[in-house]
Amino acid sequence: MNIDDNLSAIDDSRLRLAYLQAVVSSLPQGISVFDEQLRLRVWNEGFIEMLELPPEIVVDGVSFSDLIRIPAQRGEYGPGDPEDHVRRITTLAQDFQPHRFERTRPSGRTHLVHGEPLLINGKLTGFVTTYTDITERKSAEEQLRHQHALLETVIEAIPCAVTLFDKNLNLLLHNREFQQLLGLPDRLFEQTPVSMERIFRFNAERGEYGPGESESIVRALLARARHPVAHHFERTRPNGQTVDVRGVPLDDGSFVTIYTDVTERRASAERDQLAQVVFNHTPAGIVVTDENYLVLSINPAAASMTGRSANELIGSPVFELMLADDSWRKEQLLGTLGLHGAWRGEVPMRRRDGESFPASLRTNRVEESSGGLARHYIWIFADITERKEAEARMQHIAQHDSLTGLPNRLALLMRLGQLLPEARRHEWKVGIMFIDLDRFKIINDTLGHQVGDELLREVACRLSSVVRETDFVARLGGDEFVVILPGIANPADTALVASKIVNALSTPIEAEGHELHTSPSIGISLFPDDGPDGDSILKNADTAMYHAKSAGRNNYQFFAADMNQIATERLDIERKLRHAISRNELALVYQPQFRADSSRPTGVEALLRWHHPTDGMISPDRFIPVAEETGMIVEIGDWVMLTACREMKHWIDNGLKPLRVAVNVSARQLRRRDFCETVAGALAESGLPAELLELEITESSVMENPQEAIHILERIGRMGISLAIDDFGTGYSSLAYLKLFPIDHLKIDRSFVRDIEHDLNDRAIAFGTIALAHSLGLNVIAEGVETADQLELLRANGCDEVQGYLFSKPLTSGAAFAFLHAAHPAE
Repeated sequence: MNIDDNLSAIDDSRLRLAYLQAVVSSLPQGISVFDEQLRLRVWNEGFIEMLELPPEIVVDGVSFSDLIRIPAQRGEYGPGDPEDHVRRITTLAQDFQPHRFERTRPSGRTHLVHGEPLLINGKLTGFVTTYTDITERKSAEEQLRHQHALLETVIEAIPCAVTLFDKNLNLLLHNREFQQLLGLPDRLFEQTPVSMERIFRFNAERGEYGPGESESIVRALLARARHPVAHHFERTRPNGQTVDVRGVPLDDGSFVTIYTDVTERRASAERDQLAQVVFNHTPAGIVVTDENYLVLSINPAAASMTGRSANELIGSPVFELMLADDSWRKEQLLGTLGLHGAWRGEVPMRRRDGESFPASLRTNRVEESSGGLARHYIWIFADITERKEAEARMQHIAQHDSLTGLPNRLALLMRLGQLLPEARRHEWKVGIMFIDLDRFKIINDTLGHQVGDELLREVACRLSSVVRETDFVARLGGDEFVVILPGIANPADTALVASKIVNALSTPIEAEGHELHTSPSIGISLFPDDGPDGDSILKNADTAMYHAKSAGRNNYQFFAADMNQIATERLDIERKLRHAISRNELALVYQPQFRADSSRPTGVEALLRWHHPTDGMISPDRFIPVAEETGMIVEIGDWVMLTACREMKHWIDNGLKPLRVAVNVSARQLRRRDFCETVAGALAESGLPAELLELEITESSVMENPQEAIHILERIGRMGISLAIDDFGTGYSSLAYLKLFPIDHLKIDRSFVRDIEHDLNDRAIAFGTIALAHSLGLNVIAEGVETADQLELLRANGCDEVQGYLFSKPLTSGAAFAFLHAAHPAE
């Protein structure tokens, strides 16, 4: 029976108190009993001593608050107002809740405080609290924790993995290195005890012990572990790691095992063996010297390369093997070795027969294991004769054009990089000539690349033959060449060389049985007048070359500042034109054509217009030449042809009597191998009958390659499409070829019609063209007719058709349809 039961059996309260006092006095702990009003009724000396209370205040009936005020005033409950602590703790005590806690007093003693409500016959009559001094026990526990932590620290500090299994094969102790070394996951150690069987099974299942059925492997390992004996072996894990395993059984049946990673040690031993093999068999020469650079040993490759045996070289200075030159000096080598402990470079090595060979050499100082003093040096060298020869070949290939043998763009830029600073320093002038061959693309495309290559080789020879030895001729690619003229006195010197180049290329060139004619367009810029650096003077010479082409080709032009503005505008046009189709900036207008004798419409000419969103209307005279040069005219021409065919078919479907639509074709379009297929595709896609399409081709475009033009135009004619020679009389044509072209119309250029009323020469040309065309069975269209007198002269002399502002300006699609429908409705 406990105290509560005994008290319940005593009816008299005084007897109960006496009983309690007797029991409490005999207890070793401090004890106190407070009644339901928290007044002290029973206590012992241990209570007074442990709480260090003044004995005179510990009397029967003293309140709980008065007693705790003493330690509160001593600050045992922490900082703050002592009365606040008294009120707080008294409030907690009034709940009469069980509690148990440890409290370390200012004296350093630790007490375990345990309180329980006192119930008599199920009724709360007070609260019993015991105070047990556990200072010694806490000290012992702390000492045990300290020893355990020290043991763990020692084990964790061991660089090897350590395990201790008890006699039941459960893991008692291990360090973190054990998990890391063997790659064991934390989840294996979450549930304790960790059995050896669990670890064996995990390793077996991941193939740690090699192939075989996992459970069989585990059983065999456990059977061996149950009869432990000291052992020592090495095991190579599947990841290539080698582990040294040493195990020792203890007297109590437990077992200590130490695992050491010896992978590097094993690899080091293997490397030592391999190093000796490499030393003896490597093709590189290896020499080992002492700190005085005297040879200690050499490998067979070094002996073979130098023609000297080990017996001859051992004890001699290593520098006897080297020849001094501008690439290295012994003093410089030794200085670098002393500062950095290493040197590398290229040196000429000496053979026994007195010959030398280039070698790459690398030297390293090998220090003593202690003391920092040099013990020896390793000298490794290799014969790089073949590499040097290959580098020379590669450098020549990298800096020279494979076709002509001339320096290439890289060599040109390198030469400018060397020459211009020198010219600036000495105030020299340098001339740059940018040369482009006229008509080269036509020759290359029509006669083939072999003929074009032979032409380029001959041009390179002729250019080299007319310049000085100090001048520099380079080929940039294609048909572009550059000549550098250093140290010229004035621009006239450059003009003289340019004239020589023009004359040198004026005579025909024989290539693959063909007699070829080409001419140069030469742009000239001067350093430093036309630019401060190589990029700018090259760019300006290029700009001047385009000016030479515009000036009629086969000439030279000096750079002028306004050329740059023209070139910049051209680049701007090119950049914007590339997006014109995709952004729907291009459009067609249509100028009607009429019978000269009746003013009856016979067709329309489709004319291209470009309206840029910011620049507004851009004249065809500005963008058509750019489109021609860049090749964009092909895509634009295809769009024009398809759009014109669709528009005419749309007009006819909406009630217009069928008329001819004329579309201009560029020389680039005509040179395309699939040109005929493109035309057929436009007709097929639009549904326009072939006889309603007319292609206008300039005489200069068909004369670039007359034979090929005849073949293409005959195919076009067989399709039912009519053909016209546009701007007749403004270019060069051969009447012998003209009669062979399957054409239907000749168009008299507006330049001859403009002054037909006043200029007898223009009138003679116009009337002669009409007569010539009729003699060949061709119709004649005169364009640019603006006055009634012009019309009357043309009609009177048999001109068949006319077009011009006298009848109608170029009209948009809707306006053209309305105009034509009114003048020529469908029947």
